[in-house]
Amino acid sequence: MPGDNLQDQEPVTDDRELVRRAQGGDMAAFEELVRRHQRGLFSYLYRMCRNSSDAEEMAQAAMVKAWEKLAGFRGASSFKTWLYRIGTNLCFNLRTRRKPTEERVRAALDCLPEDQRAALVLSVYQDMSYREIAETLGKTVRAVDSMLFRAKTNVRKALAEDRAKGII
Repeated sequence: MPGDNLQDQEPVTDDRELVRRAQGGDMAAFEELVRRHQRGLFSYLYRMCRNSSDAEEMAQAAMVKAWEKLAGFRGASSFKTWLYRIGTNLCFNLRTRRKPTEERVRAALDCLPEDQRAALVLSVYQDMSYREIAETLGKTVRAVDSMLFRAKTNVRKALAEDRAKGII
């Protein structure tokens, strides 16, 4: 029906009105809410998760959960703060589910010098060859070989205490 869709109506500047319309089933209104808040939510979650793929996954999950729970949103807070709270909870849940080993490895990687961390991440997580890493980082293949050797040695040293305690 004309007038039932956000595209057929005057532009809405107020999130509360978009929420009201989305609660009434107007998907375009919810899409506008997503468009308005997805970048800020991702940015916040990236800072919380310290990982872009986790942040992207959590932002998408927060939007889905917001859609699923929108009927119960009463407007006691702004849509933005409600959405960020959903994202925060998802991020906290991810951290508690994550294995201690992953957190310790991530911390060990964080302590590496930038060039070593970049080389190791490209090698292990992006499955790049030494030649590809050299091209990416603007280094020689010999320099990459040396950086990877030092990075692996440093990670082993950082994790040695945990390994001795049987934590990892």
